[in-house]
Amino acid sequence: MGKQKDSRWFPTQIQLSDPKSLERSFRQLLEQHYALVDRHEALSKQVPAATGIQPGHGPSDTMVCGLFVQPVDSQTLADGTKLTYEKKSGSFVFK
Repeated sequence: MGKQKDSRWFPTQIQLSDPKSLERSFRQLLEQHYALVDRHEALSKQVPAATGIQPGHGPSDTMVCGLFVQPVDSQTLADGTKLTYEKKSGSFVFK
């Protein structure tokens, strides 16, 4: 099968007029559906599997200006503490 166009298709009354036309239209619909399913599965394989909630992205974690910040004990913060971005966790950490 060739690559389907990325467009939406709606059958016309003529395409649904008799059993043979209906079968052809339904086959086209299923081909588009399965092409979309295949594309979704291929994209899903490219995304690494998440192992639970990462630190800095949970419901009790802090956000500053819309950016995730890992929780920190405010009693341990000292002057000169820097807020740095950790690429691995995708959040900011006080160091």
